[in-house]
Amino acid sequence: MFNIALNTFREIIRNKFFSLIAFLGVVFILLSLVLDTLALGEIERVLFDFGLSFVEITGLAIVLFLGGGMIAREIEGRTIYLMLSKPVRRGMIVLGKFAGFSLVITIVMCIEIAILLAVLLMKWIVPDALFFFALLGIWVKLEAILALILFFSTWVSPMVAMFMTITSYIIGHSGYTVLEYGISGHNIVSITFARFLLAFFPNLEALNLKNYVWTDAPIIFSTSALWFLLGVLYIFCILYLSVYIFERKSFDTV
Repeated sequence: MFNIALNTFREIIRNKFFSLIAFLGVVFILLSLVLDTLALGEIERVLFDFGLSFVEITGLAIVLFLGGGMIAREIEGRTIYLMLSKPVRRGMIVLGKFAGFSLVITIVMCIEIAILLAVLLMKWIVPDALFFFALLGIWVKLEAILALILFFSTWVSPMVAMFMTITSYIIGHSGYTVLEYGISGHNIVSITFARFLLAFFPNLEALNLKNYVWTDAPIIFSTSALWFLLGVLYIFCILYLSVYIFERKSFDTV
């Protein structure tokens, strides 16, 4: 599994599209240095919102555009047969892909966080604990999206996997909004539909803490920590399903 993870890491790092996305993410974060004239006296909040948003957007773009083809590239290049000929379980291929891609996401986030922290310190802004808690939420969210796109790519094409993952991302952010709307309006159909969706998709909105950074909005850390643990549990469940499907996948017609 270690060799598969390492090869996945190298493959993604060498991808030109990855380099472009990572470069744009760094550039946009650096652009926050010139936001003083647009901040209207709220430079701290603008810097936090701008920086954290682009950390998430960059990671999401890398996962969506490169994650869906992880399995397909091995099949199209016929390298999947070389992997299957070795004494390694099929599930280890899936887990190795996930581990290698996770390392890429973590490194990109660390680089962008370091730049963002440098920008904040140049503005004499010291982030609090909630800032790092929000970063942890972004990381868990990206890992969940990565697990989903890997799961979809085990049984559909890369483009369909990307579309289904984008749909999951939207549902994960808006599902509880639909539920609250249904409850407030006593709409049984909306409540039932929202609960059905939330039974299969992660609650990504609960991991979205960047809007609370540098604000007076109340937040219960114990509740957020519980949602983080549930997010990690969701990732393990999706990976288990991915391994289950991949181990039973037939490559005879490939």
